[in-house]
Amino acid sequence: MRYVVQKENILHNLQALRAHCVNSEVIGVVKGNAYGLGLVPMAKLLAENGVKTLAVSRLEEAQELRNSGVTADILLLSPPFDETSAGTVCSLDLIATVDSVFTASLLQAAAEQRNTPVRAHLMLDTGFGRFGFLPDEIDAAVQAVKTSSMIRFEGVYSHFYNAFSTSDTSVKLQVSRYELFVAALEKSEIYGLKKHICSSAAAVKYPAYHFDAVRVGSALLGRIAVPNTIGLQKVGYAECEIICVKMLPANHFVCYGEAYKTTKPTLTAVVPLGVCDGYGLSKSDISFNSGDKVNAILRKVKHFGENEQLSCTVNGKKANVIGKVGLTDLVLDVTGIDCKPGDVAAFEMNPTLVDSAVKKDFV
Repeated sequence: MRYVVQKENILHNLQALRAHCVNSEVIGVVKGNAYGLGLVPMAKLLAENGVKTLAVSRLEEAQELRNSGVTADILLLSPPFDETSAGTVCSLDLIATVDSVFTASLLQAAAEQRNTPVRAHLMLDTGFGRFGFLPDEIDAAVQAVKTSSMIRFEGVYSHFYNAFSTSDTSVKLQVSRYELFVAALEKSEIYGLKKHICSSAAAVKYPAYHFDAVRVGSALLGRIAVPNTIGLQKVGYAECEIICVKMLPANHFVCYGEAYKTTKPTLTAVVPLGVCDGYGLSKSDISFNSGDKVNAILRKVKHFGENEQLSCTVNGKKANVIGKVGLTDLVLDVTGIDCKPGDVAAFEMNPTLVDSAVKKDFV
């Protein structure tokens, strides 16, 4: 099998985001293996089409990009944690994240050792609870900027924790904290920093907060947790060859647990695609908006691999998945479809759920 990535759809989404965020830079986030699409090919595609800044979460991702010849600016969204990681940030010419006086001291020392300034953005914790200076640490942030002569501070950013909610209460609270922090920096004569707080969902939903830049990843895939109001197109689908076609009689069980029984003679096809490849799983099982995450997960375990009205396309026609999705295989109802072993079935799959071992083809 393979996972097909439509470059045309990615570029359509990039253009739609540029049009929507017309006065803001679009930073291409390629963390998590570019949300499953493939780190290097996605980064190169974006860079070739005018994206000047990429963003990753892990130092190893930045290393892979540099080793693959990517020369675009790379913002590392996690701060260095020791002398070695700070040194690597400098040697790879990355844009560092500074979230504390300690982080600033690491980068200052590494830059002094190399006698080369390092670029950085300040990270503010306006409510996410991960990295960043807290709202009452403005004096520490000012100190980090004022005393770090070898760090070129170019930006200041934060991250929403609930931008996909139907309520904007938390978003407004975080923006107010962010703007107070930025105002305090400017009061201390720290000007000209690139301001960014929106990731994909917020970039689509809250144009008032686009500021100088937006960080988009899932929006480039056309898969966002808010209403798609800007015409984004989904990217990615799985292709897998049929390996068996046979007619089953009426009243015949299909797959595990007696979950499905044919009601009439049924032409079936077996496809080597299953849960191990990421099929049959859903991000909704761990939805950020779920009011009862524990029960949702327990239901998924109880009904592991069950068909949830899943379907695919075989030779241009819709075919439903019948029975439970297995670890490595599934069965289709192909009654009325002219097909044979070797024909290709195409499946909608979110790339973030596709196993990393599955081949990704950019077409």
